[in-house]
Amino acid sequence: MSSALAAPVPAPDRRPGTVAAVRAALRLATAVERRRIAAAAALSALAGLAGTALLALSGYLIAHAAQQPPVLSLTVAIVCVRALSLVRALARYGERLVGHDAVLRTLARLRGSLFSALLPARAGRGRDASAVADAVVADVDGVQDAFLRSVAPLAAAVLVTVPAAVVAGLLLPAAAVVVLGTALAVGVLVPLLAQVAAARLGEARAAHRTAMVRDLAATLDAAEELVAHGAGDGRRALLAAEAAALGRAEDREHRATVLTGAAASALAGLGAVAMLAVALRAVEHGTLDPVLTGLLALLALGLGEVLAGVPAAGRELHATADAVARVGGLLRTAAPATDVVPADDAIVLRDVSIGRAGRTILTGLDLTIGRGERVALLGPSGAGKSTVGDLLVGFLEPEAHAGAATVGGADLREVDEIALRCLVLHVPQEPYLFDATLRANLRLAAPDADDDALRAALAAVGAGPWLAGLRDGLDSALGERGARCSGGERQRIGLARAVLAPQRTVVLDEPASHLPAADAVAALRAVLDAVPGRGALLVAHRVEEQALADRAVRLPA
Repeated sequence: MSSALAAPVPAPDRRPGTVAAVRAALRLATAVERRRIAAAAALSALAGLAGTALLALSGYLIAHAAQQPPVLSLTVAIVCVRALSLVRALARYGERLVGHDAVLRTLARLRGSLFSALLPARAGRGRDASAVADAVVADVDGVQDAFLRSVAPLAAAVLVTVPAAVVAGLLLPAAAVVVLGTALAVGVLVPLLAQVAAARLGEARAAHRTAMVRDLAATLDAAEELVAHGAGDGRRALLAAEAAALGRAEDREHRATVLTGAAASALAGLGAVAMLAVALRAVEHGTLDPVLTGLLALLALGLGEVLAGVPAAGRELHATADAVARVGGLLRTAAPATDVVPADDAIVLRDVSIGRAGRTILTGLDLTIGRGERVALLGPSGAGKSTVGDLLVGFLEPEAHAGAATVGGADLREVDEIALRCLVLHVPQEPYLFDATLRANLRLAAPDADDDALRAALAAVGAGPWLAGLRDGLDSALGERGARCSGGERQRIGLARAVLAPQRTVVLDEPASHLPAADAVAALRAVLDAVPGRGALLVAHRVEEQALADRAVRLPA
């Protein structure tokens, strides 16, 4: 097991260069996905080449036609113009089709991989859940932008500039200088300036967005309390102010984007003007055929059209560099699958220390739970009883510097988490209920259970009369987080899950605290007896519940 994801992966102190940023983004794709992305980039370059050649050849055709030559002498140029227009359209369509297919496949795999990495390691445990979710979603979207809006346009710019400079140089050496100068101005200078502005403005926007998402989630969660205490207006004003600040930050980013695009277009246009001036001077000195003047001028114009997307692509690439780094870091630090499988569910803790969020909570813990043994864990509030339960199901891991912790003879730090949770079940005080039917929520513990088994489990924990009173029975919708259920009903659903679950050991973290004492004891007994020989760690304050255990262990204050 690993707690590497318990804290966010920090952004790098210094953003990588363009080549390094492209490599970092491509490392997130598999070999097959990289080939698809390369195909999309090649099609983008082909579309750019066809477009530039189309403009250049059109300039030549117009200038040559103005001399009124025999029509047959224009046939080749006319056919080439038509062919290039078709190639450009087809290549552009193919680039969109192949590029989006490649990126969507990559994102689908990344999302699954990230979920698999985050779930067992509880990334962000102890942090604000909304901020974690927003950051992960935004980072994956950033990877998408790095592929779609950066890699293909940058590749196209390079693959178009080189042949354009070669063609221009063969016709007129000075024209090659203009092509390269335009490429440096539009493809290097403007992106560098745009990157500086984007870094500053992007950080401000991200900070405002994170604050707004965090406060909005907290407001929705605490809506009833805010209304009850008359604090709703103040909270709405806070959210409105944060939304306005985010809007202003986004407006500044949009203005910078517009100015960058305008600067790129202006420089590309100046490149075309410079090309025309160089060509006319060469014609004046007799070193260039006048017919080629239009070809060179429109060649520069077509190249400018391709290069105009480079500043936006470079800005997007560097803006998403942190997101790419964080996604890559999460995937690299994910706990690798192990083949260490516990032989049974016997638990032994010797001189173990446990920490949470960088703070040591328990030290010198000694606890053993034999197969089928039921142990009550006692102690005052804050002593760390829930922390011990989290340790036994892999939500936390023991600190590495001291102690030994094993389950079924396997080191708890190295055991396969899926195998561990097939043996040990956690039943929390506040079970999470999905916005789905009662049937779907119960089948979380036993996907193959039929309706009779679900009804029997509810009856075993004392929820039979409640089920009978539901108009839709097992098809009843529970609402978001079980909003349509009382606290006791939510706990009975959680206990019914434990009755249905097959694990031989359960960690009962006060799962019946909202129930009357007699009902709580009956429900817990049903959970314990649901699986023959089921062992348990009971975290409970009531004496009646503690009496269900074979023995008790008390934690110091």
